[in-house]
Amino acid sequence: MREGQGSCRDLVLGAGFEGETEAGLGLWLSGSNGSYGPNPRAFGHDGFGGSCGLADPEAHVSMGYVMNRMGPHIANDPRKMALVDALYSAL
Repeated sequence: MREGQGSCRDLVLGAGFEGETEAGLGLWLSGSNGSYGPNPRAFGHDGFGGSCGLADPEAHVSMGYVMNRMGPHIANDPRKMALVDALYSAL
């Protein structure tokens, strides 16, 4: 599930991403973008508007985020990224 299938530009959601994404089987990997923390094998999935779920088995952490006010981002919402940074800073 966490084996990368190759970094690429998502042809469906590509406009919502600043760069290429690394996909596993049914989820996204943190990869070099650090979308789910500093571990490139951490994984998760973002939802439209800023919600997300992630897990990093090596760091023994997981996180889910939902919000009351949707944002315009498909992935890497700045609110999510601030929470990811705070999570790893607390370890």
